[in-house]
Amino acid sequence: MKKIICLLVFCSAVLLISAQVDVTNNGTLYITGNTDTISVIGNFTNASSASLTNNGLFYAKQNYTNNQASTPVGTGELTLNGTGAQYISTTSTSPFYKLTINKPSGLATLASAVTINNTLTFTAGKLSLDNYDMTMANSAAISGAGTNTYLIAVGSGVLKQQIAALGSKAFPVGTSAAYTPITISLAMFSTTDVFNVRMLPAVYVNGTTGNTMSSNSVNTTWMVSETVNGGSNASLTCQWPASLELTGFNRVFSRLAHYTSSAWDYGLMNIMASGSNPYTVTRAGFTSFSPFAVTMMMAILPTGTLEIIGKNKENENLINWSTSSEQSTAYFAVEASLNGTDFTEAGRVVAAGNSNNVSTYNFVHREINQHSYYYRIKQVDADGKITYSKTIRINVAALRAATLYPNPVKDKTTISFSLQQSSSITANIINVSGLLIKTIGQRYTKGDHKMHLDLSMLPAGSYNLQLKDDIGNVQTFQFIKTN
Repeated sequence: MKKIICLLVFCSAVLLISAQVDVTNNGTLYITGNTDTISVIGNFTNASSASLTNNGLFYAKQNYTNNQASTPVGTGELTLNGTGAQYISTTSTSPFYKLTINKPSGLATLASAVTINNTLTFTAGKLSLDNYDMTMANSAAISGAGTNTYLIAVGSGVLKQQIAALGSKAFPVGTSAAYTPITISLAMFSTTDVFNVRMLPAVYVNGTTGNTMSSNSVNTTWMVSETVNGGSNASLTCQWPASLELTGFNRVFSRLAHYTSSAWDYGLMNIMASGSNPYTVTRAGFTSFSPFAVTMMMAILPTGTLEIIGKNKENENLINWSTSSEQSTAYFAVEASLNGTDFTEAGRVVAAGNSNNVSTYNFVHREINQHSYYYRIKQVDADGKITYSKTIRINVAALRAATLYPNPVKDKTTISFSLQQSSSITANIINVSGLLIKTIGQRYTKGDHKMHLDLSMLPAGSYNLQLKDDIGNVQTFQFIKTN
């Protein structure tokens, strides 16, 4: 207690101390500058009649409660660093400048709505929103979020962040079981708006009600809304770990589904998931918001339906398909066509035969010689019955050899790449937690090109850069950013 008393005298604070642990400020507590520190081992309460200004470092090992009607924001930092459960509460007109979660054990929980004006930092541990909102000021940022350091958002409380046209924000939220962040990016001409995100720990047949899905899905729901409805054209990127994948879920055939107009909208095509535990899928063109889930179209396909997708990789096309069930199926013939009309057999794959579950298959069409092909799957049963899948087209990937130099990067770097045909090229910069930090895009003609990137604003660390063409062909580079 001697250390605390000395600090209080230095800061000219008038406090009442009970049980040699808890601290209540009934007078004036002024933490002068960024080198001045107060550490409270017990509960801290700032009385409604008191005055608290934090321009320094305030460490709280138990509950932090501010009852002052309007606290000066200051430029200080509150750090929750206890080893047990901690609650944080403040009045609506008393935002925090910096809040840091540095808990080696125990859970921090909001006991009131909270606004952050500068930085929310995760060093260790998680912060539960419970039933209260966390609002990030327009210029505020969240740092340090990852697999074990994030906002648990399974109550009615939401994480609020403003996004402008051509802007992008990561929402580092999850359930108590897993980290499931979502990144929202707005297209050109979108209206600036505040977006709200929380989670449900399951996928429901009716969006938020009804039975929960027990297969062919990722076991979580992203609840997304905007403060002012309309005016948005958004791209969403959802992330999940393998531990949340339910029986039958296949990342090759994933869909980012949106519950709207009393039904799940699964989109027009399958999305092959990216990454390697965690995984991500991205879908663009959302103009309204409600529950979102990563699931499979097979969850609603009628019995016997064939589902096919494909992807080009250099001089090969990768074809994947699935059946929702099979009865006496003999084999599958992969048929290819250059014009979409005249098909020839490119190869065969032996079928499972009989199955009441989703079965998945793949085939590699080699030496395509830079041609775009149409494909369909012919299912042949033991009795000779034939069933065809829909027809898809796989275009030749535009993106070829690419290099990044210099690496490590101090301020600027250059990506050199070659295109086999005209294509839009997008560069995504992703941090080690899998969050999208920056997106740069431009359309290029056939030939050799260079994309110059200014990365001076990035903190030092390790990053991935994904270079993607029109049809989703991706080349990934790892680079180091130095100061």
